[in-house]
Amino acid sequence: MKKVLLIGADGMLGGELRERLEKIYEVTGTTLQTLDICDRDAVLAKAKEVNPEFIINCAAYTNVDGCEVNYELANKVNGLALENIADAAKLVDSTLIHISTDYVFDGKMDVEKAYTEDMEPAPVTAYGKTKLLGEQNAEKAGKYYILRTAWLYGLGGKNFVKTMLKLSETHDTLKVVADQHGSPTCTTTLCEIIEAVMEKEPEYGVYHSTNEGFTTWYDFTCKIMELAGRKTVVEPVTSEEYKEMNPASSDRPKNSKLSKEKLHKVGVYPKAWEKALEEYLKEELK
Repeated sequence: MKKVLLIGADGMLGGELRERLEKIYEVTGTTLQTLDICDRDAVLAKAKEVNPEFIINCAAYTNVDGCEVNYELANKVNGLALENIADAAKLVDSTLIHISTDYVFDGKMDVEKAYTEDMEPAPVTAYGKTKLLGEQNAEKAGKYYILRTAWLYGLGGKNFVKTMLKLSETHDTLKVVADQHGSPTCTTTLCEIIEAVMEKEPEYGVYHSTNEGFTTWYDFTCKIMELAGRKTVVEPVTSEEYKEMNPASSDRPKNSKLSKEKLHKVGVYPKAWEKALEEYLKEELK
């Protein structure tokens, strides 16, 4: 049985991934309490102790607005710590799988187009900048897969879908941004992509890893309400209008569309976002 060191095993993605991987791998999971990824010696020691075939990093500081205020912490967790993890992977000849984000791009490209893996990153937010540093450090592992995802939601933890469902219980109308485009991605789909990558071991590098198809936050919310049987009316607003209503929020990319062509070439075809959402809601609303 192949061994896996799963960092961030108690998060929204890590929790689900651990449950799935334990059926076929010997998984050692770490949490914020059991492993400080910013402590180089601790990370190297853990890798030596486990001696895994794969090290999967699901740990991150993902609060986009929080990263602006706590840049130093975000940079440590999302960026600098990845050098420790990459060195640990190298030390025990492991393959590193690291989860990254669409925020490494500036999101300003024409929304008719989708970002491909070979396009030059140009992050504009603190979150995006720290995650790009993490990618650059992850590459130092030599054997690595960087999986960029976007608009992630899942059964564990806080996420957009849960927030909208909760708001629908107390609001007759919701105002949601209609000019930001991307792919809502269920943790279940991302887990499936990670498992496929581990099984197939394609060429090392960066792979865009989201559900199939594109939409806007507004249309995504309309679909959530429709599938959940909620009567709340969703009203479209522009990014500018949203910013006026929420001045403390940092700017979000207008274009978060990630092309899945590279995944398709290695025989991985993620589910359509609508289908993944439908399956998720069946579980969430049980």
